[in-house]
Amino acid sequence: MIQLLIKNGFIVDGTNTKGYIGDIAVDKGKIIKIDKSINEEADTVIDASGKIISPGFIDAHRHSDAFVFKENYGEIQIRQGITTTINGNCGLSVVPCPNEWKDEIYSYLSPIIGSVPKDVNFETFSEYLNEVEKLKLPINFGMHVGNGTLRMAVNGFNDGELTDEQYEKLHLFLNDAIDSGAFGVTMGIVYMPENMYDFDGVVKALEPIRNKNIPLVTHIRGEGDLLVPSLEEVIAIARELNIPLHVSHYKCVGPHNWGHLLKDATEVIMKAQNEGMKITADIYPWTAGSTQLVQLLPPEFLEGGHDKTIERLKDPIKRAECKNILENKQEYFENLLYSVGWHSIMITTVQKEKNQKFVGKRVSEIAEELGRDPYDVAFDLLVEEDLNVSMVNFIVSDEDIETILKYPFTSIISDSVYPDGGLPHPRQIGTHAKILEEYVKEKNILSLEEAIYKMTYLPAKIFGIENKGRIKEGYDADLAIFDLSNIKNHADYVNPTFSPTGFDYIFISGEITNKSDTFINTGLGKVLRHKL
Repeated sequence: MIQLLIKNGFIVDGTNTKGYIGDIAVDKGKIIKIDKSINEEADTVIDASGKIISPGFIDAHRHSDAFVFKENYGEIQIRQGITTTINGNCGLSVVPCPNEWKDEIYSYLSPIIGSVPKDVNFETFSEYLNEVEKLKLPINFGMHVGNGTLRMAVNGFNDGELTDEQYEKLHLFLNDAIDSGAFGVTMGIVYMPENMYDFDGVVKALEPIRNKNIPLVTHIRGEGDLLVPSLEEVIAIARELNIPLHVSHYKCVGPHNWGHLLKDATEVIMKAQNEGMKITADIYPWTAGSTQLVQLLPPEFLEGGHDKTIERLKDPIKRAECKNILENKQEYFENLLYSVGWHSIMITTVQKEKNQKFVGKRVSEIAEELGRDPYDVAFDLLVEEDLNVSMVNFIVSDEDIETILKYPFTSIISDSVYPDGGLPHPRQIGTHAKILEEYVKEKNILSLEEAIYKMTYLPAKIFGIENKGRIKEGYDADLAIFDLSNIKNHADYVNPTFSPTGFDYIFISGEITNKSDTFINTGLGKVLRHKL
């Protein structure tokens, strides 16, 4: 008797080939047979007539590095069909975090990854994954290592070039991560302190991955006015190191850039692809992003780290200087605020009770209510909250999203962040249902087969995730069963925690982990490690 038999379903196998009706047999967590009709006795038999069977979705861009240790980890992923995630993105992985810099690293990362429980202790990438392996994981969990965190681990937020001794120490941390199964090295070169690197500094930091099949997964320096030179920068880095390049959350920021600049940027990518470079990208289907409010500040106001930043924000002369910079177009950094304005910045997470009334409001709206300048409102909020403020920023167009979704080299991600408290971005729970409901069913931007491919086998191929993302004999039986007509995303910016509905079954290793929108933690999720 086998473990599971699914009969009469419309199989969309993840490879972007036309779906077909058939049966799937599963035993010992693996797909053992796919055929038009299978007659086997099974512990569980499911009639999937009129339903779609797909691989479980792979979200290769989340920030649940710390949230993985929380009791309810995995439920929101399973509810939308996600069975595998990769974390440690945007250069901001939770490790390495040596004790010397741990408090500062954790404080800086908390608006993105949340807080690390005090009873969990690790310093290196290998120690971290060993701790995660002790957990009863409901889904599969993989990690990148962040280039920004690597720098923080040897130099904190100090500026200037790293010494040879610091590079040697950084390389030890990086090699530990690669040897322990990191799927890629992520960059957030727009963020402190990684933005202090010049070209030669980045290349020297990443020297251990030269000529290896380890992708550079990058949040580029600029996604608006500086989009083209920012792409050229990371293409040059990947070309020099002879490694694959993956562009995170590909987008074009600012109404004055929408449409035309995306065309120019994509031509840069395709030119490099035609020259033999391996370049891919991903996208989330939302017009708003999410990050730390402090990232709106000019880079020189972030130098020296947390304490120095607050000191500058308290200084009236420095505040006036900062406002003057942000009110004008800049060439030396991506001035997001100039591109979109305070009316596009919504506060989503604060820690102090007296500021909770601002959550869910635009900064321009708060300023109008208080009769104050929006710059002063934002600067004071950052000081009062010890910089721990998260935001949602409305920055891209629906038309550009639709264009990027159609590119053959783009996969689909959520870019979920996990700040403590406040309002999360709806992409945390609604992304994959939104793709199926809006871009497949309603708008016909993607075929069903294309959408499933971009959420399953394409990310598996990009990052070398073995035996995942495809319905094929010998592959892991991480599967989803659903009726496309019933799939509905309920999460939006006002109610971002509402779960999607319409997924009949989700399986991890052939065991039911979601049935009719009811979550079951089977504990069958695994820590995934990349193999060179």
